[in-house]
Amino acid sequence: MNLYKADTDYYNYLQYYEPKISYVENKKENRPFVGIVLCVNDKNFFAPLTSPKKKHIYMGEQEDFIKINQGRLGGINLNNMLPIPKRHLLKIEIDEIKDIKYKNIINNQVVWLNINQKKIQNKAKELYYLVTTKAATKDLIDRCCDFKLLEKKCAEYMYENEIHEDEILYYVANRDVYL
Repeated sequence: MNLYKADTDYYNYLQYYEPKISYVENKKENRPFVGIVLCVNDKNFFAPLTSPKKKHIYMGEQEDFIKINQGRLGGINLNNMLPIPKRHLLKIEIDEIKDIKYKNIINNQVVWLNINQKKIQNKAKELYYLVTTKAATKDLIDRCCDFKLLEKKCAEYMYENEIHEDEILYYVANRDVYL
């Protein structure tokens, strides 16, 4: 599992329609806003990570939040996941990160993410199902982005920008996994 940064212009485009999307520009020590790519509804969905905070250690896991290494390495905000075409995913090159402390956190996150990839993937699919079918609690639905709206806006964006449909399909972005 690789880490990615979502293209700012695309992210801002979707944020215009869905204000629950967290802000992508993180100026704190020029660290990128990173996430992972998951297969949800057969499409690439970018799920942002959050950096470690003390509160993560004491928080319980929820349907829309996965603690990375019991919260010691941050978490995955599944509630803010969004569909994204391959060309708007910028792979994070960990070797190029100069801040050693941050680089170690990222490396440890990647190890944990790879070990727990199936759990993460299943939880993302389950959340999508619960929210899009309205089977989730009102609180959970209120915390999550409107995934169907984001898929619609993604499709419109792709049409307007002449982006081929293959670029949203999960197997295209993760071709290395399937070869």
